[in-house]
Amino acid sequence: MGKDGAGLLVVGFDGSGPSRNALAYAAGLARRDGAALLIAFVESLNTASLWFFAGSPIIPDSAADLAEELRDELRDAGVPWQFVSLRGDPARALESLASTHMADGIVVGRSRSPWRGSVAAHLAKRAHRTVLVVP
Repeated sequence: MGKDGAGLLVVGFDGSGPSRNALAYAAGLARRDGAALLIAFVESLNTASLWFFAGSPIIPDSAADLAEELRDELRDAGVPWQFVSLRGDPARALESLASTHMADGIVVGRSRSPWRGSVAAHLAKRAHRTVLVVP
């Protein structure tokens, strides 16, 4: 019949309040299920903070800063986790990451960007796995 519970959860994290809520929920779920977390920061190519050097995009230190914050936040969580930084459309990047790693679900915070709309809504419509939207 399959397994009971999750083995790997992808979590969208950008440091915002909703993404912190999603991370906390995912960490609790992972701890109860004995699962691991794959935490992803996705830098949109449309973001003004994306810099270019010699024609190649460079992500500013925000990803490194988030990785340091995650080490502090998850130090006592009791779950294995890994942080990755990606570029592209957030919903597509999270789904692609989940597909590549055969994740059981994607956890995101509820938010709305005035430029792109809701990442959670895009995932709910297109994802091929469970999507948890945390307020």
